[in-house]
Amino acid sequence: MTDITLQQIEIFLTVAEQLNLSEAAKDLFINQSAVSRWIRRLEQSLNKKLFHRNNRGVELTEHGEFLYAELKPMYQKLSETLQNMRNMYDTKDDILRIGCLDSTEVIHALKTAVKGFEHSHPDTLLKIELFNFNDLREALVCGKLDCIVTYSLGFGEYWNIATKRIKKLDTYIGISAKNPLAAEPKLRVKELRNETLYLLSVAEMKDAEIRAIETCKRMGFIPKDIKYMTSFFAWEMAIKNGRGFSICGKNMSDRFKSDIKLYPIKNPYQDQYVILAWRQNGSSELVKEFIQSINEVKSPVQILA
Repeated sequence: MTDITLQQIEIFLTVAEQLNLSEAAKDLFINQSAVSRWIRRLEQSLNKKLFHRNNRGVELTEHGEFLYAELKPMYQKLSETLQNMRNMYDTKDDILRIGCLDSTEVIHALKTAVKGFEHSHPDTLLKIELFNFNDLREALVCGKLDCIVTYSLGFGEYWNIATKRIKKLDTYIGISAKNPLAAEPKLRVKELRNETLYLLSVAEMKDAEIRAIETCKRMGFIPKDIKYMTSFFAWEMAIKNGRGFSICGKNMSDRFKSDIKLYPIKNPYQDQYVILAWRQNGSSELVKEFIQSINEVKSPVQILA
């Protein structure tokens, strides 16, 4: 295994995310033939086929899906460690260190929320870094970040950590376009009782699990089975490949677009938000100004009969 390099791992992860050799080559600033050559070498080293070619690009095999799910968090942790080394003495007063969950809808919510602050503080540098779910919270609690932006579900409660809701998200049923149930404009929801519900296996996402199951009950069915995936990408791949369905946000279809169909849920068991979180004690005046500049989304008023 000593012939496998960090460069091969980076190339593999990029191709796995783009599912297109040409686009991956652009991101990596190398030519497409080099990308193909490095992938072949990696497959030869592992003695496993990692990708299938198709008309639109490439598709991960089961071995490829497993390798991506295992390597991605390790690679992110390595990148974070190296970045922390670079930032160890970077404590200028005009820099805000903001962590963001690596999710399209969370990133978009952050970009929208900071526009006013960027206009009023043109000399302040917003250093935004992407993290996975667990590492993001740990970085905030340990003081590596000034504040973070993530999902409300699964965040939990921590001493000295305050939160503010900055965007309400819509809730959807996500199902593969290959599934026969997706052939009709209106989903026959109760037929999902014959399908498997796919969820993330993160222990801290227990409230998201409860939300998904209770939402299914509200729609009049209970899924045949529940399976848990180790990463966002593995979770999305399971749905895309037609293995079942999920209760999810709009970002479920961002990576695969036409391969996953979304059906809005009007009355989920629990609403999902993008939240801003920060340490109540020990935050600088600049951090406090930033927090105050972000508008909070109020919870819907519950009208009792």
